[in-house]
Amino acid sequence: MLLLAALLAATAPASVAPAATTGVSSKPAPTKTVPKPRPTRAQVTAAVHAEWAKYDIGMKGKLTPLEFTTWVMEANGAKVAPAGSPKGSDKGISPVSAMNAASPAFARADANHDGGITPQELVSFLMRRGASSSSEQSQRSQ
Repeated sequence: MLLLAALLAATAPASVAPAATTGVSSKPAPTKTVPKPRPTRAQVTAAVHAEWAKYDIGMKGKLTPLEFTTWVMEANGAKVAPAGSPKGSDKGISPVSAMNAASPAFARADANHDGGITPQELVSFLMRRGASSSSEQSQRSQ
């Protein structure tokens, strides 16, 4: 999970403060957003395959909505509570709430709309996510 989370984070922009000037100013120096290099398809594929067995319960070759949700939530630092956990427990987000939050991403990732996400679909989804993050950053900086 850490490898995938690192790859997801690699698409986030970095802020760089310009070099300090010799003049005295009461305003903080503005920061410039510099996009980080996107991971390659090979890096994303390796990360997906390295972590696949942890999330594909029963080794079906596809992630169910709950398995995908668990992966996404953990990659973003959240935890999905085990089914049957009492409400308000500190074991994590309820599975239903988590799946509701992740359902738009699941729909985008499930390219053939068969209700499961294959490793190839997940790689394609992550690559598109990185590409859209990069294009959004370049549009914001204009």
